[in-house]
Amino acid sequence: MKETIRFRIQPLAPIHLGCDEVYEPFSFVLDEKRRELVVFDPWLFFQEMEEGERKRFGDICRQGTVSSILQIYQFLRNRQAAGRIIDACPGLVERYRQTLALPLRDEKKIQQELNNFIIARTAFLAHDERPYIPGSAVKGALRTAYLNHLAQERKIPTPRGKRAARELEQILLDGGSFHTDPFRLLKVSDFLPVGDVRTRIVFAVNQKKKPSKFQARGPSQILEVIQSGAIFIGEISLEEPLPGAGIFRPLQRQTLLSSASSFFRQERSREDNELLDIGIKPEPKPEIKEGFLLRIGRHSGAESVTIEGHRLIRIMKGKGENPDFLDHATTLWLQAEEARPSHPDQFKPFGWAAVEELTDEQGVSYQKMEADWRLHREELKAPSVEKEPRSDSVERKTKEPAQKVEPTEVWSGAVLTWSPGNQQLTAVHQNKKASAQGKEMVPEALHKHLLVKRKSVTATVTVQAVGNAFRIIDIEIP
Repeated sequence: MKETIRFRIQPLAPIHLGCDEVYEPFSFVLDEKRRELVVFDPWLFFQEMEEGERKRFGDICRQGTVSSILQIYQFLRNRQAAGRIIDACPGLVERYRQTLALPLRDEKKIQQELNNFIIARTAFLAHDERPYIPGSAVKGALRTAYLNHLAQERKIPTPRGKRAARELEQILLDGGSFHTDPFRLLKVSDFLPVGDVRTRIVFAVNQKKKPSKFQARGPSQILEVIQSGAIFIGEISLEEPLPGAGIFRPLQRQTLLSSASSFFRQERSREDNELLDIGIKPEPKPEIKEGFLLRIGRHSGAESVTIEGHRLIRIMKGKGENPDFLDHATTLWLQAEEARPSHPDQFKPFGWAAVEELTDEQGVSYQKMEADWRLHREELKAPSVEKEPRSDSVERKTKEPAQKVEPTEVWSGAVLTWSPGNQQLTAVHQNKKASAQGKEMVPEALHKHLLVKRKSVTATVTVQAVGNAFRIIDIEIP
């Protein structure tokens, strides 16, 4: 027996779901006036360059130095490109300008500033680039809330040592091995976007929970976040254990959802009070009629991912000093429009979302929204048809010169790996690396080992140069 329920998730605060991807310097331009990051296809962008410009860019890429990365930014500055548009906060434009103004001779300073200019990408769908919410993030949040519920029912001593967290889960879940873990019967699908879902580039800034003349440790981070107002749809299924499965306390739907509602509502109130203590006005509490509050993604706060009454949160101290372990964090990571905000109103917490059961009426409405978005997307991709010139016209279009086709290489014995999070295929051969989005070109004979077991395989890979990088265009089994 399996009970499957469709839910929708609506972000209430900025959400960043890490996928180990960043926006590479040669894949975007920043429109400083509009404050927009334009992410383009490097292959198409470079093919449309004039021969002289392409050669100049190739010369920069072949340098392979730290300063050449800065020269790539300078080369792309103020260039027009067609691509996916992401809103950017004012602080990103300012940091961009400061970075591009660095002297090329100071490579140490360039390296330091480039490290501070890394833009982390949120999890995305390979086929259309839209963000999505991985089911693992939702399931992890539900698990944390449920463990907090069990910890309130059973007063047990807090385990110590390196495996303390794992031991605590095993005690609370009556053994906690894979076969006896009730969460193996909980299936959570990925939550997919409905229609156009825009993202934004913001700063994540660390702030102390208690006012102090000293700043919190840790530099600001640049993150791509999903903004409030987006809609994601997915399913949560709960199976009943078979006789003899060894699961003594099966999950109950009502208990699972009510524990999430109670735990995250409590965490929201705690955080709101902490924000007030440092002069930040919290967002109004959301009204969720048929659902519950959830917290997911990076910078959700240590308390929201640990078990109350058993927290041992590491607090880093000064250089050379041993860390403390407390039952609470001493800082908050907050969204800001600048790396060093001057006013408390600029701060917002991360990760809050509303989860509600999807009604039939909403399902039909969202299905139409998605269909309309896909139709509009296809219309934008369709090439425009130009009318033929009149026979009596004096003017004639000159035939454009054929674009230069970059040479290909065949890598025998290349090592292939697959990253399911960002749907990226990577080939490595003699210190050179090539990549491709999606798994369509993987031969069927390699599917089980590479895509299912996620182990590396050896194959003959044909690649094509893109600037100083390579893209995979064909894979053959040796």
